[in-house]
Amino acid sequence: MPKKVDALLLIGHGSRDAEAIAEYNHFAEQLGHQLKLPVTSCFLEFAEPPIVAGIQACVEAGARRVVALPLFLGPAGHQKNDVPAIINWAKQEWPQLQIDYGTPLGPQPQIIEGLADRAAATLAASERDIPTQETALIVVGRGSRDPDSNSDVTKIARLLWEGRGYGWVEPAFYALTEPSIESVIERCVKLGAKRIISLPFLLFTGLIRTRLDNKVLATRRLYPGVEILTAEHLSNHPGVTAAVRYRYEQVLDGSAAMTCDLCKYRHQFIGFENEFGLPQRSDHAHGLRGVPHSHGPNGGDYDQQINALLPPQYQNGGQPSAAPMGAAELKFGADGQVAWDQMWTDFCDLALAGGAPHRGDLLEPVLPDAVVADPAGTANVLAELERGIRLVSGLEIVPSRSPGWVGVACRDEAMALWMLRAIIVENICVRREGTVLYLPAGPGFRLEQEIKNVITAVAKTHHYWTEHIANTTGQDRNR
Repeated sequence: MPKKVDALLLIGHGSRDAEAIAEYNHFAEQLGHQLKLPVTSCFLEFAEPPIVAGIQACVEAGARRVVALPLFLGPAGHQKNDVPAIINWAKQEWPQLQIDYGTPLGPQPQIIEGLADRAAATLAASERDIPTQETALIVVGRGSRDPDSNSDVTKIARLLWEGRGYGWVEPAFYALTEPSIESVIERCVKLGAKRIISLPFLLFTGLIRTRLDNKVLATRRLYPGVEILTAEHLSNHPGVTAAVRYRYEQVLDGSAAMTCDLCKYRHQFIGFENEFGLPQRSDHAHGLRGVPHSHGPNGGDYDQQINALLPPQYQNGGQPSAAPMGAAELKFGADGQVAWDQMWTDFCDLALAGGAPHRGDLLEPVLPDAVVADPAGTANVLAELERGIRLVSGLEIVPSRSPGWVGVACRDEAMALWMLRAIIVENICVRREGTVLYLPAGPGFRLEQEIKNVITAVAKTHHYWTEHIANTTGQDRNR
């Protein structure tokens, strides 16, 4: 086998934010200069090129040995399933190519120092004379459904606390798991913190970084006596480059290895029993993005494609429970409004196993006379439906010419037709005009019932269309 490394395949998550992609590509360019090695950038989702195109570019450039490094902070499903799936596929497609796979960055000392420097810079910019002992750092991770990855955030928080004199260093998460950034800020205030610094455990900028800062800054009005600050993400800190180089050198000397001590696929964890022993696979929205689909039973992986559409607990023959999923409780943000985009930790489970959100009689529009009789109540319901639908789907709202409806603009007719049929199954009346779907809205709709049910139905069906159906029918989910 070839000993010389011909290229480094740097695998990022991807983002719809152009600034985030530019920041990533700049990092890759600088890394290539330091390593004196061609670096090919590619992305798991949301950005071009996909991983398979990155591998193909290396092959076409004449590479015989490639080091593939996942530029991920923690060990979760992308690193454990999606990337290995495409590497295994590529090894069959190009048997002459040796691909050596590295490990995610994790809580390396270089990463800890990078976070410590970001916190220190934020502290130095403060104009208030508050002792370090009365300052709380909150290390905010992206959040994952993998306990192994989430535990890294807690470990990093502890390592940051050691020897630096901060009163508190606490972990928090942007989404998918608890505790949330808002709840940790509240806790630190109750414990006596006079200054709180949100420290994003994120490599690059993007929508998550922006939304996280907005969450943090919104809490200032709740605690006017506490200084609440936001630190910079890791970005181009020298510690990140050093950590990546260390992972690269581990591949070269043969010491790169994942620890499986806390892997939910190797060991049974409470709450993750159904994922124990699952096979390693991906789908065409992530690791296999860009790989041609096969169609029909003769395509070779038809069953696997169908299987991949299901949440882990329903794959490989697992049967859904006959009992309906418990309704998600309303969550409220710091502004007192319902945080519709934070109510569900897993949209796939919600989409496939949630059951119809509206139970009993079909949810229908109210009579026009009721709308005319209570214009203020109708306006309040429409405003909340519009806000919730935008938060869970990003779709635009279209005013209805007929009273008693709220319009949702789909991206194309195929999406509108599919979502219409899916929403009807949710026991909610819906009609279509071109690419616009109209759902019931009336002054008597209650926040915790009819309003929630309509927003839930849109969240479920929109997620399933964009993340699963559109990808298997060739539709562009990012238009």
